[in-house]
Amino acid sequence: MSALLALRGAVFAAALASAGCATAQDHAPEPRPAWDYVEFEVKSWGSTVSSWRILPDGGGSWTEALREQGQAPSVPASLAWHEITADAANFETLAAILHRLPDPAPDSQACENFMTDAPYGTLRLTRGATTTEIAWNSGCMDENYRAFMTVLKAADEHMAALGKAAPVARTDPPQ
Repeated sequence: MSALLALRGAVFAAALASAGCATAQDHAPEPRPAWDYVEFEVKSWGSTVSSWRILPDGGGSWTEALREQGQAPSVPASLAWHEITADAANFETLAAILHRLPDPAPDSQACENFMTDAPYGTLRLTRGATTTEIAWNSGCMDENYRAFMTVLKAADEHMAALGKAAPVARTDPPQ
C-alpha cells in the first residue's frame, strides 16, 4: 500500500512539474524593449531649445522654448510642454531609428572640422537603474559624425512631429 501511495505521489508530482513547464512556456514574458525611458535635449548657449521624453507605451512629452522673433538663445525663455498620448507605435518607431546609432557613438571632442556655437545636447537611454548618456554637438562636420547626427535628427524630428500635434499642457516661466 505504501508503494502505491508513493507511486501516486510521484505521478502527481510529475504531473505538477509538467503542468508548470507548460504554463511557463505558454506565458513566457514578452521581450522587454531596449529601454524603459528615452530622453533628449537640444541646447544653445546653455538654454533649452527643445527636449522630449518617452516611455515604452509611447506616451511622453515634447518641450519647446517660446522665444520672441530675434531673441538670442542665451536669453532664458518660457517652455511649452506638449503631452504626447500613449501609442506603442510612437516608441517602436523611435526605437527603430535609434537602433541605427553607432556603438560607441563618435566623440565630438575628436572632431577635425568643428564649427563653434552650434546646438548641442544629450540623449539619455535608461533601462532599469542604468542610464547611458550620449553627448552630442552638431558643430562637428566630420563625415562619420554627420552620419551620427542624421540618426539623432531623425529621432528628434519624429518626436517633434508628435509633440507639435499635441496640445500644450502647461507653460513654465523662464528660469
